[in-house]
Amino acid sequence: MATSQRRTRPAAPTPSPTPPAARRGRGRAPKPSHVGVKIQLAYRDITELKPYDYNPRDNAPAIDSLAESIRTFGFVVPVVVASDGTVAAGHTRIEAAKKLGMIEVPTIVADHLTEEQLNAFRLIDNKVAELAKWDFDLLSGEIAKLKDSGIQLTDFGWTREELDCLGDIVRDDCLATEGLVDAQANDRIRRAERRAPATARVVIGEVVFFVQATDYRTWIDGLRTLHDYDEAAIARDIRERLGLPHPQ
Repeated sequence: MATSQRRTRPAAPTPSPTPPAARRGRGRAPKPSHVGVKIQLAYRDITELKPYDYNPRDNAPAIDSLAESIRTFGFVVPVVVASDGTVAAGHTRIEAAKKLGMIEVPTIVADHLTEEQLNAFRLIDNKVAELAKWDFDLLSGEIAKLKDSGIQLTDFGWTREELDCLGDIVRDDCLATEGLVDAQANDRIRRAERRAPATARVVIGEVVFFVQATDYRTWIDGLRTLHDYDEAAIARDIRERLGLPHPQ
């Protein structure tokens, strides 16, 4: 008597677990990349450009300095606009150009961006600029290079007090805000994250070099003690140490 055999269905394969990274990425669209986008620069009549009505930046304090920059160096940073001419970046440059009597300015049309992306760009373009900080030791050296250039840095936003401070050997308290008389500069520096200089800048004619601030302080305090705080004697001693002749 033949016996019937039941066929058994093979077990379904156990699905492999989804990697955590894949689970986290579900439902999230990849970020668009515009790294390879080629832009076209074109000059446009300044009357064709429309300021963004809800621009959250107060540009008025910077217009005069930027106008002087354009007068001195040219209009080297184009205005970024949407396809309809609405400004995405460059409101201050436009106002400065008007102040100078310019009738057209260089522009870049960001037509590869959506309206939402343009709105984000307006904010981010300004915000990322605030993240940079000055290295005051290097800044003082760069300012020293411009001493005989004829360029007046006070025309471009620096105060006389800031330049006087950076023009001398940098002290740890040199850029403290209490001694500044310009309220805008005072507020600007107070809000900046200031790094106390770790080095002192020494200038001898056109030679500029840096030493550790603690070493400089030990050295100059020793000289002052040696000469009983007589500045003329200290200066004479330094000249002799450097092998420089005394003034006639």
